Amino acid sequence: MKFKPAILAAAVASFVAFSATAADFPEMEIALAHSAAASHAHNDAAMLFKKEVEEATGGKVKVEVYPASELGDQPALIDQCVTGGDVDMVIASQSNLATYLPKMNALSAPFLFKDYDQAHKVIDDYIMPWLYDDMAENINVLPLSMFDYGFRHVTTQDIVVTKADDLKGVKIRVPGSAGLLATFDALGANTQTIAYSELYQSLKQGVVDAEENPVATILADSYYECQNQLALTGHFFDMQALIINKDVYDEMTPELQEVVKKAAIDAQNLTRTMIPGQEAEIIAKLKENGMSVNDVDKQSFIDKMGPAYEKIAELCGQEELDNLIKAIK
Repeated sequence: MKFKPAILAAAVASFVAFSATAADFPEMEIALAHSAAASHAHNDAAMLFKKEVEEATGGKVKVEVYPASELGDQPALIDQCVTGGDVDMVIASQSNLATYLPKMNALSAPFLFKDYDQAHKVIDDYIMPWLYDDMAENINVLPLSMFDYGFRHVTTQDIVVTKADDLKGVKIRVPGSAGLLATFDALGANTQTIAYSELYQSLKQGVVDAEENPVATILADSYYECQNQLALTGHFFDMQALIINKDVYDEMTPELQEVVKKAAIDAQNLTRTMIPGQEAEIIAKLKENGMSVNDVDKQSFIDKMGPAYEKIAELCGQEELDNLIKAIK
């Protein structure tokens, strides 16, 4: 975030008499970066955030959006945000944030939520309050809202998956999420932690035979070009936090903080409309692009998740996992 000194001085001098008109906002720039493709709902949400902040401040506050890892991959973006680098805000996955806040590993447990409505209620009532103080104190960022990323599903090349045993021995790329790795290890899959930027080529070249992602990502990143099977496993509900560096946030006037908080919630709610609402249409497009889509015996997967839950409890603490499950129930 870059303040123009003269404007900042004037804003500070008049702070006591502040009224939330456009002329009262100091000029500044906010850099918001993320790793999703420009065609993804997360970029639409980021652009909505930009639009609302700029309109509410009469253009005094500019939000520059950097999609598709333009400024680095997600771990690098989060590091810049945490340390007060060039990135002020990031749309950050729970697995990458868990590197800084281990209790977030609880969110990586498989088959936690039955549907979007349940997930949203738990996020609003339990998860966001649960994260707020610990993030501020331990990693110097604040979570402003939680974007839907969607239920994750498995894609394969020439391997039909309808039950858990069908993934035994399959070479599958899994993100560096402890919960997802534990999930597929429990299924007997051959897990590989390939960088996301290398995933498409790895699938194309047969380095791995499978991957897992929400359908919106599968379409946006064209995985149908190198994967011809989609199994609707729904093994994990993925969410990503819109975070802001705490020092940046604390420097804002209370009125600007309110603008930012409202825009963040509106952006969150856009993902809650787009991600669930477009799933059927996206699956139809994947079929049009040659993918076979299969329902699965979900219970056959759930029955094998004991070791995964044990591993996750080791990482986040059994009490944290138990409290999350209690909140869900």
